[in-house]
Amino acid sequence: MNTKNIVKVTNRGMVSIPAVFRKKYDLKDGKYVIFVEDEGTLRLIPLKSTEQLQAESVSTEEIAKIIKKFREEELELEK
Repeated sequence: MNTKNIVKVTNRGMVSIPAVFRKKYDLKDGKYVIFVEDEGTLRLIPLKSTEQLQAESVSTEEIAKIIKKFREEELELEK
């Protein structure tokens, strides 16, 4: 365990996220995170904006092209 990653909870329930994680996950002022409890572990998950999700998504046209390509390859293998 890296002691640089140990943070103290304030009397108001606040913690400081270490700089290495803020940079890695682009956690800047105004960004949102969600806390998820999972089998005794508390996870902090950065939320992506609608714009980020749209930029990372694949269009329906691209999906159709991928499916068509796989179908064509499958038909070739069946010959």
